Amino acid sequence: MIAMMFLSATFLINGAKEGFKKVDIKLEKVARTLGASPLKVFFAISIPNAKKEIVNGCLMMWGRGLGEFGAVIILVYHPMTAPVLIYDRFTSFGLSYSAPVAAVMIILSIMVFLSVRFVNNRLR
Repeated sequence: MIAMMFLSATFLINGAKEGFKKVDIKLEKVARTLGASPLKVFFAISIPNAKKEIVNGCLMMWGRGLGEFGAVIILVYHPMTAPVLIYDRFTSFGLSYSAPVAAVMIILSIMVFLSVRFVNNRLR
């Protein structure tokens, strides 16, 4: 998990950075003049306004981590993640045994991606 997070954290960081760039500085300054602390401004103004990009960055990070093969196969072989299971089945039994696992992972990934997009658009 740590290796996958380390390799894919840049997607989350870049997404959050772009989201925070889009936050209007005037909103933050108005909140400060009305007596809000910097921490309160961050949680009440900055994060809600950058939420869409943060969620998109999390989704990209998850997708990149899900498909990570190199770090997992080098560091640990068990417990098997989906890419390692597909690789193991392919090298042991061939394409006919690895294709169903790959198909299930593709379907699950599409379902998660679409549900996160749907919830993210509904909350806007």
